Amino acid sequence: MVRKLLAIIIGVLVAGVVVMMIQKFGHNLYPPPADMDISDQEFMREYIAGLPWGPLAFVLASYVLGTLAGGWTAASIAGQSPLLFAGIVGALILAGAVWNVMTIPHPTWFTATAVVGVLVATGIAARFASGTSTGIKAV
Repeated sequence: MVRKLLAIIIGVLVAGVVVMMIQKFGHNLYPPPADMDISDQEFMREYIAGLPWGPLAFVLASYVLGTLAGGWTAASIAGQSPLLFAGIVGALILAGAVWNVMTIPHPTWFTATAVVGVLVATGIAARFASGTSTGIKAV
């Protein structure tokens, strides 16, 4: 039981670190305006609507790669039920992504791609952790 709980906690932490690192890198390449007020819904709606695809691609990549890394970590540590453990991490990333797009309106393509990307990354993470794609069983 402790191993399963640790698997989830470590998987979520890994996912969170990956998400933060990729988004930080994206913010360094595409810095937000100095006067940005994230509590101003109208400003955020206009800001997101005017963004080129690059900054949004970093956010999308952070969700997908964070899910992949965290899901694989959780499933590998748990050592059983890889889809369950990768799925828990994926569900938490998906919940964060949904909260983000509900709080700050994003383009429809971004929302749809984020949902599909997280779901696909969850499946890939589980498959890699189970060893079925490489023939190598994770420890």
